[in-house]
Amino acid sequence: MHHKQVLNFYNSENKIMPKIILKINHTSDKIYDDENICCYVAESDLPLEFIRKIAAKGKMVLLSGGKAVSLCKDSDFDGVLVEISTSQPIKAQINKIRSQLGQNKALGVIIPARRHEAMLASEAEPEFVAFRFLASEKEKAIDVIKWYNELFLIQSALDLSSGMQQVSETDCDFLIINSQDYKDFGC
Repeated sequence: MHHKQVLNFYNSENKIMPKIILKINHTSDKIYDDENICCYVAESDLPLEFIRKIAAKGKMVLLSGGKAVSLCKDSDFDGVLVEISTSQPIKAQINKIRSQLGQNKALGVIIPARRHEAMLASEAEPEFVAFRFLASEKEKAIDVIKWYNELFLIQSALDLSSGMQQVSETDCDFLIINSQDYKDFGC
């Protein structure tokens, strides 16, 4: 992710499998430390000492939530993961966050799995684009993500932090899952 690294690994069928971005939402969440986890996303409302405990694992730490950008700058974390509003200009939102963060921080953006938003988000060049969709939208989302991966070089993620889904047929670089879902995830 950082410096546009490719962080994939292969499963037993020699198929590229996505790396896990583990989302920590509460101080009661377990901070798993596994080779499949490439990065943590910590909710910016968590106590700073708790977030530093996550960072002590030695992996990239992104912040999410309302205070993510300011806390990232003030406490020198690796970057942010932000949800982009589709009711406002997408590129302008991303460019504003990038200018606040600076070029040396990782920026991941969460968008709906739609071509228009994917195209606009990618033109602003975040480190990765995370697609969020409902289970009922999965078939259409898979088509959009396939199109995206063929057209854009910016890495893709599936944001499953709103609930787990069967996504093994979806090609992406990263899966964002909640810590509470990791034990049963099958890694």
